[in-house]
Amino acid sequence: MSKSKKEVEAIVSAMGVFMAIISDLVELVKKFGGTMENLYLLATPEGRERLEKIARIIVGKAEEARKQFLRLISGGKPFTIDAVDGTEIIADAEDMFPAGIDSDFKNWGADEPGQPTAETSVAVYEMKQDATFSQMFRELDHDIRRLCFTQHQIKNFVKKHRNWLRTDGCATFFLFESKDNLFVADVRFSSDGRLDVNALQFGYSLIWRVGRCPRVVVPRLA
Repeated sequence: MSKSKKEVEAIVSAMGVFMAIISDLVELVKKFGGTMENLYLLATPEGRERLEKIARIIVGKAEEARKQFLRLISGGKPFTIDAVDGTEIIADAEDMFPAGIDSDFKNWGADEPGQPTAETSVAVYEMKQDATFSQMFRELDHDIRRLCFTQHQIKNFVKKHRNWLRTDGCATFFLFESKDNLFVADVRFSSDGRLDVNALQFGYSLIWRVGRCPRVVVPRLA
């Protein structure tokens, strides 16, 4: 089947970009004292792995640049929360949140145990522009239920990565689902250094101000 004029032009254009990249790569290798043998290494399986890492970095940087409301602050740091059985809920975690647990966890039915989950990579963002919950989370994924933790996972994060929580009375947000409804757990340090937690409805229309730099913690999606 013959290609249309537009398809041919697209191929030619892509080849031009490709050749320009190759030319620049050769010049950079020479600049740093390398040889063509260094370039040939890219054709090996090990070289392909390096290229894949570079491509992931480039794509990741491009994605971050397009984000309007959130800035990734955990970067490439690989950190995780543990595998948990999902049975623990925030409403019963007085030992973890001695400064107070919002009664709305129970009043609104935001106290449903979750399913078991495997070890999960996480990402931490900080607000860079005023936003509602919907704007924050939908910027990360339109299927926002993929961004939900179980309450047991939230507790594990607080226990394991306490140093990633905002201080000075500022919020760290975690999205979770309970009884088919979406909620946000608002975790904060009180003035005496103890933790408290509030239950907020995802549809809450309040615009959160960037001045207090709230943080958002989500599962790190592939």
